[in-house]
Amino acid sequence: MRLPTVGDLLAALAGVALLAKVTLAQVAPTELRIRIESGPNAPIPGALVAVLDGDRVLSEGLSTARGTSILTAPPGIYRVSVRRIGFRPFVSEPVTLPFAGELLLTVQTDRVMLEAMVVSATARCGPVTRDAETLSAVWDEISKALRSSQLTLADLAGMGIMRTYRREVGIYGNILANDTAVKKITNGRPFGAINPDALATLGYLRGSASSGWEYFGPDEAVLLSTSFAETHCFKVVRDHRKRAGQIGVAFEPAPNHRQSDIKGVLWVDEKTAELDDVRFTFVNAGVLSRFEPGGFTRFHRAPSGAWVVNEWQLRMPRVELRVGAQRELVVSSYVENGGWIGNDDSPSQPMKPKH
Repeated sequence: MRLPTVGDLLAALAGVALLAKVTLAQVAPTELRIRIESGPNAPIPGALVAVLDGDRVLSEGLSTARGTSILTAPPGIYRVSVRRIGFRPFVSEPVTLPFAGELLLTVQTDRVMLEAMVVSATARCGPVTRDAETLSAVWDEISKALRSSQLTLADLAGMGIMRTYRREVGIYGNILANDTAVKKITNGRPFGAINPDALATLGYLRGSASSGWEYFGPDEAVLLSTSFAETHCFKVVRDHRKRAGQIGVAFEPAPNHRQSDIKGVLWVDEKTAELDDVRFTFVNAGVLSRFEPGGFTRFHRAPSGAWVVNEWQLRMPRVELRVGAQRELVVSSYVENGGWIGNDDSPSQPMKPKH
């Protein structure tokens, strides 16, 4: 009889490990019902609630107006994290799944203080890390709102209608043409960009003056993506004259990134840490860069506490060659594509170009 070798034992162990993985994959996820509150009868709405396996997020959702959330994960021992705008994150004690009944978490964490943070002229390229203390603090608040907006669907369905427009605006702000459309919001997101990796590789603005232009703005998935972080540099900024009471994270393409891209600022309220908007211009866009094409996205807190994109716009110049004493490119008009949620008239009027 042949005695088992080390190789036989290793093969057997590998088979056991594979069987364990298959068995684990076949185990049906179990529901965890969670209710979060800051005190008795004080639910926390619109918070990001997640089941954590170490640092890995297994399941994530938004708490409702009643502070409840239902998440799923395989049986095991986990922790629950709660992230809400304007407060430090909370992580629970270990929780064993399946869990009978409702897990009640009392979440009491310190507020985030953005008013006293000092801005720096130095930009950091690549993903924002904890050692960039001020930058990471502001970015954390921005990422909470962006992630909340990504997860919000039920709130959108209750907002009625979405209006979109395509208008042509003269160089002095007069409207030359205006086409609008109305669509009922059901369970789809009204605004979304294409794949972030494709934008990083192929650029945000494509085409030519002769063939026409194709251009893309950033949505939440783009701004939170690894490819966006890896191709941009970031720094904290203030503008006391134009954006009093706000602090922002400015971004621009990394020095070695030559594709058509965007630069801009995400603006946050200093007192509440709530995300207001992101404004951007297209760069590395050849002759078009001279005429500041760009756009904006505005955010709004829904009644449930979740965040949604409630207005957006992309603005591009129409450029033509003028032949006179000398040949020069000039702007004949601007094309604005955008939209907003709700029954009101357009919140944004055409912008008068800078000369």
